[in-house]
Amino acid sequence: MLLFFALFISIPLIEIYLFLKVGEIIGPSLTILMIIFTAITGGFLVKKKGLTTLKELKSLNIQNPKELINTLGTGIFIIISGILLITPGFITDFFGFILFFKITREFVIKFVFNKIKLSNSSDFIE
Repeated sequence: MLLFFALFISIPLIEIYLFLKVGEIIGPSLTILMIIFTAITGGFLVKKKGLTTLKELKSLNIQNPKELINTLGTGIFIIISGILLITPGFITDFFGFILFFKITREFVIKFVFNKIKLSNSSDFIE
């Protein structure tokens, strides 16, 4: 809980600092245009990929749980990616684009599901 609170406070402060520094380098107008451009581009990309994922989910064979979990994981991380890309900021854009790309998204999905699997197995051990 403390980690969440620390992130909740520190990320906006870091974003504001980056806005000011980038604004000093390229100017405030270009900084604002860059923020708007990444939000629009991110929204467009996420919408397109999200619709593709929904089509995959509709045509998915429910009998294959691994494929179902991967498709659902992709959908969840596409939504998270969209939220991060639409949120103004350079750090949020960075992580939003990381989650958008298939290679890094698959790595994150495997990591998260391995953590879930390990935490469930530790419940049985105790």
